Amino acid sequence: MNRYAAAGINGDALKGKRIIVITRDGKASREALEQIAQAAPLGVDITVRRANGAERISYPTTGGEVFIRSYRQGARGVSADILYLDDAVDALVRSTDAWTSLYASVATSQHAEVIRA
Repeated sequence: MNRYAAAGINGDALKGKRIIVITRDGKASREALEQIAQAAPLGVDITVRRANGAERISYPTTGGEVFIRSYRQGARGVSADILYLDDAVDALVRSTDAWTSLYASVATSQHAEVIRA
């Protein structure tokens, strides 16, 4: 993940959107979590959860949330407005059945969007 993506994810979460970030593995998930948390504007109230496999950043004042998952974990049980596929994940997801379950996570949103890095 790059700093521009982290800033954009923060911007959407500050507008109250729910975002799922899919990474290639657990290490990349932890790195993405830290990059997004560090890119949050100064003075913005965020809550960072670093539990292994349940990484999340919440924005209490707007209701926005960012869920970080590896492509193997998928996003089962999480609904969102935006699905962000981090670097090299698009090819991994397309070669498995994961795409169907990932797409289901944004299918009910009025503003559903899939972003590929």
